[in-house]
Amino acid sequence: MIVVWLDNRSGPNALYAQHVDSSGVRKWGDPGVLLASSTSNQVTEFNLVSDGASGAAVAWATLVSGISSDIYAQRLNASGALQWGTNAKALCTINSDQVHPTLVRKTSGTIVVAWEDQRATFNTFVYGQAVNTAGTLLWTANGLLLAGSANNAINPMLVATGPDDCLLFWDADSLGVGGIRGQRLGTAGAPLWAGSGLHMFPVGVSGLFGVISDQASGAFLVTSATDATTHKNPLWLQRVHNTGILAFPASGKRVSSIPSNQFQVAIAPDNAGGIMLTWFDDQRGLASTVDIFAQRFPASGGPLWYPGGVPVCRVANQQGAGLAIAPSGGGAVIAWSDTRNSPSPDIYAQGVDALGQLGSGVDVEPLASPAATALARPAPNPAPHGSTTISYTLSSPENVALRVVDPSGRMIRVLEDGPRGAGMHSVTWDGRANGRQLPPGLYLVQLLTPSRSEIRRLVVL
Repeated sequence: MIVVWLDNRSGPNALYAQHVDSSGVRKWGDPGVLLASSTSNQVTEFNLVSDGASGAAVAWATLVSGISSDIYAQRLNASGALQWGTNAKALCTINSDQVHPTLVRKTSGTIVVAWEDQRATFNTFVYGQAVNTAGTLLWTANGLLLAGSANNAINPMLVATGPDDCLLFWDADSLGVGGIRGQRLGTAGAPLWAGSGLHMFPVGVSGLFGVISDQASGAFLVTSATDATTHKNPLWLQRVHNTGILAFPASGKRVSSIPSNQFQVAIAPDNAGGIMLTWFDDQRGLASTVDIFAQRFPASGGPLWYPGGVPVCRVANQQGAGLAIAPSGGGAVIAWSDTRNSPSPDIYAQGVDALGQLGSGVDVEPLASPAATALARPAPNPAPHGSTTISYTLSSPENVALRVVDPSGRMIRVLEDGPRGAGMHSVTWDGRANGRQLPPGLYLVQLLTPSRSEIRRLVVL
């Protein structure tokens, strides 16, 4: 991975970068690489993206004489060499504030940078610039106007789509009414959708939390909207095609069925055309404590995990800052900042598999009333000498049949057969059937209830 950070060894808030390989070795020398000389290193905020060639492109806002802010960018190749000059590439130095840069790499290799710009008196609009791999600016000097409205356009976010176009999303304010809009930008930055951007959610809904590619030339967007009945602010998800057509209803789809305040979202692709989300949730109503939940949606939009989300962490602590998610093996790894042990935060992590089952993290308290019936992975698996624990969860009291069968479907062993209550249940199996130890091989664990049928693979050693 490539890491970029703020560093004051050479002056206030200079940017440095480092490449760390899969073994944890620093590849660009112990000090790292300084991204720009002193005239452009008073950095206030920055963002980065892969350059598609084992390097990275970075864009930042830098303070000028303590008065206004300009936009600069730099590209580092795979060896950490600066590609756009020792003082970086100036994208906008007009006499006004330019802040909140975001960037994306198009399939062609061109880097598009967008930012909030206050050059219009009493208004904030979104401007942008495109830079090719050699560092040549492709659009109007000091940036091209990408999004404006009667009042303000802020919080720009970009998603790469076709070979040489991209999607831009932002929070709009037209005559005092908020909204979330989107626009498709062509090669020269010209808008390809009609009007001043299409509404992604109902008019009045604003506060764009995140966007990500749907891996099919469109994008997923996440926001929150007030529930008129509970007055809480749950999360909503929308998907838009590159034609500008919304894939979900105009209001979007609820991320969680729980009526609670849900905030500080992190998102990642599920690498199957869908999206995985994690967020902080105050559904228990405990002072100074929020829980961490996760959810997965396919391209069609129906939640794949519990309707209320998977409870990733519900211990009594003061979570509420620093949340990240990354795809892993069809599921995700989620990490967060956590003060359960002291006011100084530690970093915790948890794994969620493709079916919404948690990994082996500590201090994870499941929901008392699960929202879905599910069969967990046997643990351990592979099972040494056949010994393993098989767990399942019932959303309501049901008749349960829990069986072990061979790959041809032949019955090997009945582990559970009869009524069971709602909640989590576990059965320990010793790998024996009919009084004898089963030979090593592949077996299937089958959960059958009136509402669900699910199978898990089990390897016996």
